[in-house]
Amino acid sequence: MTTWLTSGPVAWSVIGYIAVIVGGRLLLVRDTLLDQVINRLFLWSLAGLLLYRCTLTPTLTALANQLALGCIVMTTTYMATIARSAEVSADADPGAVWRYHRVRSLIALAATVTIVVAGTSARNEGRLVAMKPDWEGIVTGIAFGVPLLWHTVLFSRVGVRELRSGDLPIWERIVLYVMVVATAYIWVGQALSISQTFTGWPALGPQLPRIAAIFALCVIVNVTIVAVPLVRVLGTKAGLDSAARSCRRLLPLWRDLTAAVPEIVLSPAAPRRVDATARLLRMTVEIRDALLHLGPYLPAAPGVPRSDPVRNVQSDWTTITYAQQLAHAAHARKNGLRPVGSGNAAQLPWLADDFDTELRQLLDLARVWSATTPSGSPTARPGSASPSRPACLRHRGFRSPPR
Repeated sequence: MTTWLTSGPVAWSVIGYIAVIVGGRLLLVRDTLLDQVINRLFLWSLAGLLLYRCTLTPTLTALANQLALGCIVMTTTYMATIARSAEVSADADPGAVWRYHRVRSLIALAATVTIVVAGTSARNEGRLVAMKPDWEGIVTGIAFGVPLLWHTVLFSRVGVRELRSGDLPIWERIVLYVMVVATAYIWVGQALSISQTFTGWPALGPQLPRIAAIFALCVIVNVTIVAVPLVRVLGTKAGLDSAARSCRRLLPLWRDLTAAVPEIVLSPAAPRRVDATARLLRMTVEIRDALLHLGPYLPAAPGVPRSDPVRNVQSDWTTITYAQQLAHAAHARKNGLRPVGSGNAAQLPWLADDFDTELRQLLDLARVWSATTPSGSPTARPGSASPSRPACLRHRGFRSPPR
């Protein structure tokens, strides 16, 4: 078993990679109980990897290895806590889960103390604990292996049950599957260590470096998996998520329609930042309200009867025609002209049954809107600029969409 993950030149890069992800999660992904448990799990994992780096110092080799074993046991207590949180109801008291975890932590602490006491002679002699069928090796093996096996079995039992239920989203199933496989990998390593201790087979060399390498590999795999929510949060803050992209695509249409019908813009209750999903919902509502208000101003279009309650929007020609009508209607209302007819909801070019369908239709309209109403069109509101805002508001000189 290679040990380059814990003692080779690349070890610091591995530690840095894990530290960046853990630090990012501590800052940005910490809202739920599960997030907090996962973050603490990887803090202990990081501590264990740092202790393995200390083994390169001759005077600290024995103690650092023993404390690192304790860190590994401590990480498994968080796995048991994850299993516990999955078993209780969603509205359960988080304090009860943390009390459960404290009991597990006391078990891990007792195991660590036992490992350190059993390794006293090894520290005095400046060597690693010899995993042999003697007092030192057996006590260390039991103190390390029993709580590790107990906690990982609890986690895997719940994980397999959740995988069999089929109720999890695909991404959560992938995460859980990877963690269960990593746990099985740990069990295989432990089985080989027990066999090597009592029978001498297989001859894989020193056991403690192998334990360190297995631990490091599992941490790297699992921390990469849990980095996905962090990447999503960063993407949202950078305006790269789907909602923010839709906001940017709707912005020209929203800006021109609300310039013609400014009274439909909802004023925020407080000057606080709202996420892109909430902004997108408000923009679609305000665009829909603007379409209703502009209905009486829509001119008739050749080939598209104004009395048709639901127009076919599958054709780009129909969408472009409606966009042209809408541009004239916005211009007429903005300049105080009289309506050309009595508008109502039936004058909308389509009727959507759900938000996703409506959003797709509005995005289709926004796609042709810029071509139908080029820069400087009558629908643009001069002097309407206000300070730009995050995500979908990065167009200099545009009035900001709802917050």
